[in-house]
Order: sequence, then structure tokens, then C-alpha cells
Amino acid sequence: MRTAPPSADDALLARLQAPPDLREGTDALAYWRGRRQRLPWYRIAARREAARMSVAWEQRVRAALVRQRGLPTEARLRAARLVAGIWLRRSLRRVTLALAGTAMVLLVLAPALLLLDVLVHVLS
Repeated sequence: MRTAPPSADDALLARLQAPPDLREGTDALAYWRGRRQRLPWYRIAARREAARMSVAWEQRVRAALVRQRGLPTEARLRAARLVAGIWLRRSLRRVTLALAGTAMVLLVLAPALLLLDVLVHVLS
């Protein structure tokens, strides 16, 4: 059984869904990360757009790292370093927030628990 050749639309969709060239993707990812950092705090919508685009390009660069073969080692290392740096920063931010939340809970709960312990001993 013969299959029909792919239509122009199918070819275009396949090309659009394929990961970008690794160098182009790395450049785009670096641009969007830098744009978000350069924007002032009051440009909320623009910063949100830059953050969304940064996440999208990060995913595309990861896909390109896995799928593209025969790339120069320098291009692969640059892309891997960029993606790993993003992951490390994100992880560090999450750990910092978790530690800060734990510290706040302890600072709030410790005095309340001490007071409760004193009240239990006084009333018993």
C-alpha cells in the first residue's frame, strides 16, 4: 500500500514543530533572558512576556540538544551551560524560598508553642 506524499502544509508543520538550530535557539534564549533582566520592574507585561519566551526557548534548546547530531562541541557546551545555569538559578530560588518559609514558620510558631507549654504547666 502506498502512502500519499506529505502535503506542503504537513511539511510546513513539521518544520515549524522541529527544534530550532542550536545556535539560533541559544541566541534567542540569551536574548529573552537578558531582556527580562534589563526591563524595569514597572514593565510588568513586558517582563511576563520575556519570562514566558525564555521558558519556551529553554524547552526548544533542550530539544535541540537532544535531537541534533553533528554539532560542534563548542555550540553544545554553550547551550548546555546556558540551560544548566537557568536550572541552577531556578533551583536555588526555590530552596531559598523554602528555607525562608521554614524560618518564618519557626519564628511564628516557636513563641506560640513556648507560651502554650508555659500555660499548660501553670494551669496543671
